[in-house]
Amino acid sequence: MAAEIVSEWQRLFTQSIYNHELNFRTVSSSDGAEPVKELKRIIHPLASTSISDMLAEFCDFNYRIIFIGYVLMLVYAVYSQMRLDDRYLPKATSCMGLAVAGVLIVTFASISGLGLATWFGIEFNAATTQIVPFLTLGIGVDNVFLLLHNYPQVVANVKHSEIGVLLKETGMSILMTSTNNIFAFLAGTMLPIPALRSFCTQSSILLTFNLIAVLTIYPAIIGLDLRRRKSGRRDIFCCAVTSDSISEVEEDDDDTLQRPTTDSAYGVLRDKPRFSKSDEEDDDDIDDENGSWLHAFLRKYYIPLVRLPLTKAAIIAISVSLFAIGIIGLQYSVQGLELSDVLPDNTAPAAFLKARDKYFSFYPMSIVLRGDKLDFAHKQHLIENLRSEIGESKFIVKLASNEPSERYWLGLFQEWLIGLQAKLEDAHRDGFFSDGVAVFDENKNKSISNELRIAVSMVCSYGMTYDCSRIQKGVKLIDASGTINEEGFYNYLYAWVEYENMFYTVSQASFYPKLKKLRQGPPNNKYRFFIPPAPQPVYSQIPFYLTGVKDTPGIVAMIKEIRAICDKYAEQGLDNYPSGIAFTFWEQYLDLTQNLMVAIGIIAFAVFCVISLLLFNPWAAACIMIILLMMTVELAGFLGLCQIKLNPVSAVSLITAVGLGVEFTAHVVFAFLTSLGTRNERMVACIDRVFVPVIHGALSTLLGILMLGFSEFEFVVKYFFIIMFALIIIGLVNGLALLPVLLSLIGPSCEIRPTNGTNRLPVPPALPRHRRDRYDTNGFNNRAHRHPLAMNPLGGRDSKSFLPQSPAALTKAFDNVSSSFRRPPAGGHHQLLRTPPSEFVAENNV
Repeated sequence: MAAEIVSEWQRLFTQSIYNHELNFRTVSSSDGAEPVKELKRIIHPLASTSISDMLAEFCDFNYRIIFIGYVLMLVYAVYSQMRLDDRYLPKATSCMGLAVAGVLIVTFASISGLGLATWFGIEFNAATTQIVPFLTLGIGVDNVFLLLHNYPQVVANVKHSEIGVLLKETGMSILMTSTNNIFAFLAGTMLPIPALRSFCTQSSILLTFNLIAVLTIYPAIIGLDLRRRKSGRRDIFCCAVTSDSISEVEEDDDDTLQRPTTDSAYGVLRDKPRFSKSDEEDDDDIDDENGSWLHAFLRKYYIPLVRLPLTKAAIIAISVSLFAIGIIGLQYSVQGLELSDVLPDNTAPAAFLKARDKYFSFYPMSIVLRGDKLDFAHKQHLIENLRSEIGESKFIVKLASNEPSERYWLGLFQEWLIGLQAKLEDAHRDGFFSDGVAVFDENKNKSISNELRIAVSMVCSYGMTYDCSRIQKGVKLIDASGTINEEGFYNYLYAWVEYENMFYTVSQASFYPKLKKLRQGPPNNKYRFFIPPAPQPVYSQIPFYLTGVKDTPGIVAMIKEIRAICDKYAEQGLDNYPSGIAFTFWEQYLDLTQNLMVAIGIIAFAVFCVISLLLFNPWAAACIMIILLMMTVELAGFLGLCQIKLNPVSAVSLITAVGLGVEFTAHVVFAFLTSLGTRNERMVACIDRVFVPVIHGALSTLLGILMLGFSEFEFVVKYFFIIMFALIIIGLVNGLALLPVLLSLIGPSCEIRPTNGTNRLPVPPALPRHRRDRYDTNGFNNRAHRHPLAMNPLGGRDSKSFLPQSPAALTKAFDNVSSSFRRPPAGGHHQLLRTPPSEFVAENNV
């Protein structure tokens, strides 16, 4: 309660000083109007609550910005999937409902992940509250757009098990990118910087929830939408029925599992070859199939342009130039993050900090002595030498005598003992010690001072022993060299804390464990004046004041110098370390660059391993790594050129570049691997397959972070919005321009190559109607004889006897199936491929 009252008083006091009349000046108006007050800051107040309140506000979730960003992303998702008829009503082929469901599912999955992260006790900071919600939502929505992009094509070409075919076409790509991102951020948790560990941990948890939701819940919702679509009901307005149903197509005379096509370069079947001259003659086909101007731009302009050798050379030249500019920008990179950079302008704390950095620029610090084996009695001179050597630093505030400005406990303790030792020597000279205990006879020596009484008590006490014969032996509290008597050191320390508590407080020693109040015995007890030994402290401080530390490079130089001195004495057995505001906030910059490089290296290695294992193609993973490296260097160079300092927050953005970079590259590489033809033809196929969903995902993410640009914190705009905006643009340029060109030149070879020289896999022929009737609604055979794979290999027609009962029977069954491929029946009813299997050869991993 008392702390709350003090905090509230500090807030009101700083506010009253901030609005004091001295901070305003009266300006007369030239037109004779009343004078107006103009702000002219002279007095700058600051309290401990001022910065803490602002930083707390900065680290809290800004739900208004998050809500508006999510709404903008939702609106764009709906617009991109909207298909309207002549009456501006949604068609049955529209996917607005699925777009809304996808964004909501990803949002709820992210909220669930944040709840689990909170339950695990992971702390929130500026990076996690400002970046994580938009990062995870952007990646999740990218996967949703990928499913929605392939969904109409699968429905148009597949009759049964559409959801299974959709996941077969798209699920692997989503699984690869999401798993890769999860492992990449998990690898980042090995960093020693707490802010980065929290960010990576929370991101990996949220991405895991998003992956589970997109691959389990969302396909179920797509299955419900498929029923609506087949029944010819309008999107959103499901009660209204439209004429553009796909059920009529399914019940035509050629009722096939797949519509007959002649073009399937990458797994999606088409009615006519793509990217031929006939494409230009059939714009309606493009619009009907995709319903988007983006597809028209892609196929009419972008793909024909990117196929030209001159365009490829220009893209490579531009990319190399951007990479070179990034390397140059790294030379201008500066480390640091001052508190004045974090706080909003035109606020009292920001004005105070700027004035302090300009005119004063000093910070308190202390050297902490700690450890169970820290024996002050035997290491007195080592402690003095440590303080003296640190006091010689140019960063330490000094007195005219070249001594540190702050007194410390051992020096004050020594001065007190020197005074008491002088009292003892005077008492010896005056003959007070003819009898060792006469000094305590209050009836005989009423003029004895309290200092002498204390001194005698201390000489008689050492360890747990009380022996006043030590007075006659000439035992000294402290010798001429300033060395305190080691036998009674801790007894004297207890007496100093007891009788000179004010100097103990001034010294800022902060001994631990704390000493209890010293109690005297009864008057008739000879141990009445015994001073017990203090428990050996395991913690104490030596205070200093720092100066000349105006910016991060200067503070880092100071930390290195002080740290080197502390480490030198730690090696000599004096366990110590520096402490203070400067060390708390800026010591991370000593190894920030090294830790960042290690983090990016670990994440990049995780990316390479995951993609290599999932695709069984290290060369494809290497192509992705090249693009990720270029993206990271270009983003780091952009930070340097824009004078955005390198700190843990911007380091998080660089790590994010690797995660988001996978979203821009892995889909392209996967589509390239699963395409047929020459490298150039496969490049065209992969661009056509992923260009639109990647663009939609990037634009939706950009809309999500758009509201960060309107934050009142300039730090948020500079370190989050601008960096994320640049990251999206860099990712699009490298993922959709440079990577396809790179794949067309040095990409991995085709995994399956037809030996007849074509680049198309033949489509299975349609089954006759009397054969189709033997399939159930799920596509399974209800009868025994369909095609060779479903026939009884042993020659029978009974499906119950399909499995052979012996090795010989198994061999015979295999021969029957193989021969059925080599010699298809004359009627062609069991023929699976238009061309014999011998015309195809498997390469690489297939």
